[in-house]
Amino acid sequence: MRLVRTVHPALPRLRQHLRALPAQHSPHVRRPVVQDQVRRGRARLRHPQQLLRNHLHLPLLPTTRSPASSFVSNTCVTSDITHQGLQLNDSLPFNVTSSNTILYLNCTDTLLRSPLNCTSSSLCHSYVNESSARAVGPCEAAPLCCTFRAGGSSTSYMILVRDSGCSAYTSFVNLDPALPVDKWPEPGVEIQWVAPMERVCGTQADCESDGGKSTCGPDPAVAGVRRCFCDSGLLWDPVAGLCVDESIGSKDNTALIAGLTSGIGAALVAATVAILLYKRHRRIKEAQARLTKEREEILNANGGRAAKVFTGKEIKRATNSFARDRLLGAGGYGEVYKGFLEDGTVVAVKIAKLGNTKGTDQVLNEVRILCQVNHKSLVHLLGCCVELEQPIMVYEYIENGTLLEHLQARKAGGWKHLSWTQRLQIAHDTAEGLAYLHFSAVPPIYHRDVKSSNILLDEKLNAKVADFGLSRLAQTDLSHISTCAQGTLGYLDPEYYRNYQLTDKSDVYSFGVVLLELLTSQKAIDFTREADDVNLAVYTQRMMAEERLMDVIDPVMKEGAKTLELDTMKALGFLALGCLEERRQNRPSMKEVVEEIEYIASIATAKAVEI
Repeated sequence: MRLVRTVHPALPRLRQHLRALPAQHSPHVRRPVVQDQVRRGRARLRHPQQLLRNHLHLPLLPTTRSPASSFVSNTCVTSDITHQGLQLNDSLPFNVTSSNTILYLNCTDTLLRSPLNCTSSSLCHSYVNESSARAVGPCEAAPLCCTFRAGGSSTSYMILVRDSGCSAYTSFVNLDPALPVDKWPEPGVEIQWVAPMERVCGTQADCESDGGKSTCGPDPAVAGVRRCFCDSGLLWDPVAGLCVDESIGSKDNTALIAGLTSGIGAALVAATVAILLYKRHRRIKEAQARLTKEREEILNANGGRAAKVFTGKEIKRATNSFARDRLLGAGGYGEVYKGFLEDGTVVAVKIAKLGNTKGTDQVLNEVRILCQVNHKSLVHLLGCCVELEQPIMVYEYIENGTLLEHLQARKAGGWKHLSWTQRLQIAHDTAEGLAYLHFSAVPPIYHRDVKSSNILLDEKLNAKVADFGLSRLAQTDLSHISTCAQGTLGYLDPEYYRNYQLTDKSDVYSFGVVLLELLTSQKAIDFTREADDVNLAVYTQRMMAEERLMDVIDPVMKEGAKTLELDTMKALGFLALGCLEERRQNRPSMKEVVEEIEYIASIATAKAVEI
């Protein structure tokens, strides 16, 4: 997603609602000032939550920062709790950025079961306990507080407060946790969006409002949509919403160019510029060569099989210069494109975000690790490219989508409902792939981000584990690796989150959540469930304690099932709960998990043969 500082088409609606906004909805906003700032593309709103919640989920401004919500007088409760905090419309291209550090205050004990950092070393405790902290008032006596870094998950669209969770929050943008509290910036929330495209049209008459500077034609990126594309010599200006002369902006250089070409001084300046450009070009080439060498060293670290190195031209030819119609998906690391090699092989091309160092490191790490493994249940790496500005990896194309998409039927027309036998086979394939990483790879490899969206299915519904962007190589003489907790909410091992100690049992915990998804066809984190049941693992453990485990199993799968089949479903449920044990010492290894699934599958298969 390429972010720009511009005026979104929704701003006229935002201005209209600002003029009509009652005073009690935004007591601290001076409307004339806000309207003027909206016209310039930036604004600071005291209560952006109320605008978004009460006024048709209106989006805020492009990459804008707004002050956090105020507190109700003499309480540790934010004024927007009646609207459950800040909530964006998740169907629009807006999100709360990962630059926000959220401090949840006045929280209940239920938050201790969440992946939020509620420990005594959490930043929120420093904020509340610091005598010089900004007026936190009654929050100093609140029972519990937690810290969370926004962005990259379901929190990209909301900052949730409620009576059953946390009653108050504050947010800081680009917070440096090493600074003392009295040096922290003012509280605020940063929100971002993408630039608008050309106007949609039905006929040429719809494009005449700009003085006949555009032509109504089909959008090559979206079938069935027509837009007003600018005529030759004109460019689309998303800020003004008009077609403008592409020569605008160059006229100011005319006088300068004429002056430089006259007199003896012009020759001197031209020579100086030429020398500087030559030196700059040489420095860029040397830097690119050093970068390529460093990346090749990373790829070949720890020995093992070297990846095939593709040229930049090969990659661009395979992806049609990264055409948007080849885009398969995007994530925190960057983007994945569908490509065709010269021999006709269909591949998936993974490219890191430009300027995103973390994304670059993740892709290189994945290439290095995949070069050392070879298993039918792991995505096969074909090669990589280190010539371009961003590192690129090329791996086999798995055409049948992810396990999550199949379980949630995320496809036009939908996929067929997975049978119980198919789900057992998917669980077995995934477990075998993880067991290979833990016990056959040298040194052992911990995946760190096992989840249903990272399990790909081929045309025969064979499962392959993908996305090694967070993987870490283990040292054979160590019981664990100390590392910052990374992964996905709902799948994170709570012991890994608390102690930052990564072991093979961290992957076992995440795989237990995947087993629950296979049994229930529900999401690992789902805010449509009851407040205490948002986390699938916690929900299933509660139902198990109430001896109601069968109540959470997918009702479509239970329908028409024989008694023995129901027993195997219950057995897999017990195995999943064993993987979710609080203490990692009590969890089985992935080898033991594979054996248990094989035993359960043999019973189900024997029953199928008997029938």
